[in-house]
Amino acid sequence: MPSSPSFLLSVRSSARLGAAVLLCAAPVCAACAAGPGDNATGAGSSTGGNASNGGGTTTFGDGGGGQGEGAGFNSGGGAEGGGCAGEDYVAEKVPLDIYLMLDQSGSMSDGSPSRWDAVVGAITAFVQSPSTAGVGVGIQYFPLESGNNCSVLQCYNDADCGAGCGPCMGAVPQLNFPGICQGFADSDSCNTVDYATPDVEIGPLPANGSAIVQSMSAHGPTGGTPTSAALQGAIDHAKAWANFNVGHKTIVVLATDGDPTSCNDDLGFINGIAAAGVSGTPSILTFVIGVGGSVGALNGFAAAGGTSQAFMIDQSPDVEQAFLDALLAIQGAAIPCAFLIPEPPPGEDIDFGQINVNYTPANGTPDNIPRVDNSGACPADGLAWYYDDNQAPTQIFLCPATCTTISADTEGSVKIVVGCETVVR
Repeated sequence: MPSSPSFLLSVRSSARLGAAVLLCAAPVCAACAAGPGDNATGAGSSTGGNASNGGGTTTFGDGGGGQGEGAGFNSGGGAEGGGCAGEDYVAEKVPLDIYLMLDQSGSMSDGSPSRWDAVVGAITAFVQSPSTAGVGVGIQYFPLESGNNCSVLQCYNDADCGAGCGPCMGAVPQLNFPGICQGFADSDSCNTVDYATPDVEIGPLPANGSAIVQSMSAHGPTGGTPTSAALQGAIDHAKAWANFNVGHKTIVVLATDGDPTSCNDDLGFINGIAAAGVSGTPSILTFVIGVGGSVGALNGFAAAGGTSQAFMIDQSPDVEQAFLDALLAIQGAAIPCAFLIPEPPPGEDIDFGQINVNYTPANGTPDNIPRVDNSGACPADGLAWYYDDNQAPTQIFLCPATCTTISADTEGSVKIVVGCETVVR
């Protein structure tokens, strides 16, 4: 993202270091006991940066054109005067995958230009933007055709309605009082499996962008708004995707212009679908972009899905730009400051008590950010980070105040240092 510091998606190989430290070799581990000011010597680079004794500043080369390759080690793994040389990695952000569930109901044809055209233009710009390179995006639409002929109006039970045309609403059989088949005259699919099957599977941008643009060109506004089935299917697919792509952050983006009109249209029921998504394992957040419809209903879906409130853009004079802005904001909100823990060399194990997050402010001195036990221990101000799971961590999260500070520092840099005792708050 343009506003982020230099979170380069690469890891420096230990083979490029003048004196490689594989996680925590014995001589290095012995040095970890040294106190502040002790003269433990860092290993200098042959061509890139250089490091001083007792905690100098690591200088990273750009690796381009054969210049600036390699980097020096600090004593203290980047912290000042730490007395320990660890192996440092450029921080790699957690990959983001988005399953976009896009409303193609008849009312999306409203407006001039139509809501549909504005949304298609915004999504096209999003998948083609250089700032979204590496983000995974897939898409499906609602409603989809059920293929059912829902011609039964009155009913006493769900079976009277026929497959895919129920449920039977309002019947009181003991009084011989009929109800109405909810799917009467409606061809919208209420089968969640239909929506859990993407029209374009999630794939990284920009490579997947052309398939998404082509997919949207083959669709257009028609039918009702079966939000419950569409959202359940989207969350089901996102969970399945996340389970097969461990280490990624997978989210659902529900883009809709109206209140539910088919399948189960009870707002509390739909909120329950979103809430179950975020509370399950893996946890799936639901972001909502509203280009029309009830603010209360759409905010309810978002709040239940763990994202506070919907992005309501229907009042914007430029719906296309507002939709694009919402997508970019969602990209930033989903994984603002989450980083992968570096993979150890073959045959090696990482000691999670010997990992540090090192931050170098613009024109400043590198220093280790202290770790706290969990998100609840994050300080209101000051810098801190925590693991996603203290027992079997896979990701590092910066605390909210830390994320704000570092994200605003467009010239700063973050790296993960392995092999020195973790600095704790």
